Amino acid sequence: MSELSTKADQLKRQADLLGLTREAVFTDEQAKEVLQGKITDGYLVKVKIDLDSLNGMVLILVSSIRKHIMELYAVVGTSPTFRRIRTFADHVQISTDLGDIGKTGGYDPAISENIGRAVHRAFTKEKLEELLPLWQKKDPSHITEILENPILLATKGRNIKLQAEVDKISTAKFRYENPMKGVILPIPKPEDEAPSAQDASVPSISTEPPKGEGSPLERQIAQFRVGFPKELNMKTVISPINGVEFDNLMEGMEILFRVPTETPEGMANAQILNLIDEEGKIKKEPVVGKFLGIASNKTEYHIFAEGPNQYLLHSIEEHPVKVAIPKPAAMAGAGNKVGAGPAQKKKTGAGQPQETKSSGTNLFMLMGAFITIVIFGVLIFVMVIL
Repeated sequence: MSELSTKADQLKRQADLLGLTREAVFTDEQAKEVLQGKITDGYLVKVKIDLDSLNGMVLILVSSIRKHIMELYAVVGTSPTFRRIRTFADHVQISTDLGDIGKTGGYDPAISENIGRAVHRAFTKEKLEELLPLWQKKDPSHITEILENPILLATKGRNIKLQAEVDKISTAKFRYENPMKGVILPIPKPEDEAPSAQDASVPSISTEPPKGEGSPLERQIAQFRVGFPKELNMKTVISPINGVEFDNLMEGMEILFRVPTETPEGMANAQILNLIDEEGKIKKEPVVGKFLGIASNKTEYHIFAEGPNQYLLHSIEEHPVKVAIPKPAAMAGAGNKVGAGPAQKKKTGAGQPQETKSSGTNLFMLMGAFITIVIFGVLIFVMVIL
């Protein structure tokens, strides 16, 4: 039975590796050659970063056949583990160390993502085509000079030191055996991947809304984006019964969102918001944001709120909904107040026998007085007759 189970596991592993390899090549024939070890289909670029008081690593998995980045990991922070990581070390050891850092929370997800996005923009397809012949010879030259300025600009850093190494690697094996899996997520490729004409490797973040450009809705949205370092796409938490209608939402009011974790971008956002625990499970608690406003054109309703660490939370609805808000703290004590009611009722009920007893005493006194008067009247009547 165990032998059959082992064979089944081996077949599953081979099938998984074949599927992953196909993503890095053009044909099934190439995939088979990669799995047979006849050719390699990728490079792993390892970049060690010393940035002001921070340290970190960037791992870039590149398909040498399709000539594009398949996965990019950026892990930067203050963990002492960073200091013992060396670029010439085996990638499995490096990935294991980075996974351990992720479990202990020794890195800054926001800064790490900014660096990852900057690296994505720096390594355009044209730039990769220039570098791949060098990487074929395991020559890491030019990597540091390409990345220094984009990373400094993305982080507003002052002092930076980079060290780089390049390994030939099977992309499928790296992804299949990755020790960071479920702990540290790859940085997604920015949507605005196309570099500007001014600087092909520097991310440009607009701080002013476009003037006279775009639709009225786009101009409204641009107004909300001013002053925020990053925007996170979210889902509105809707509460048909206890929610607040759009017209009743006030600026600064706390409203609830959830991260759409069905996409790589959503998972990355969950990581940024610290919603993934050490076991890789996503926390169920909603994200609280302070309501800023709604941009709409009557067919789309874009809800904006200020989230943790000054992230801009953005969700979209097709029609007005009732937005969920956190339960007020006073609700927690409501049970105690309600519970005090029966005690008061019991206290009131305990006084009823005393009132009945008092009423009975008064009745007897009245009857006694009445009988006395009757007897006194009879005596007077008898005396008059006699």
